Amino acid sequence: MVKEKKSEIMTDGKRFAKMFSSLSEENKTMAIVYLSALRDKEMADMSSKSGEDTGGTA
Repeated sequence: MVKEKKSEIMTDGKRFAKMFSSLSEENKTMAIVYLSALRDKEMADMSSKSGEDTGGTA
């Protein structure tokens, strides 16, 4: 199971790297900002589910 998951992660990583390398610098920047916002939202959602206060506004 762990080996299958690792293989899936590696395959996804290669696919993302290929897609990312074909973007213009402006589009790379937009993608990074978007992915960062998604990560922040996911972290905030996880914190609210666990009852923690992140100190930020939502």
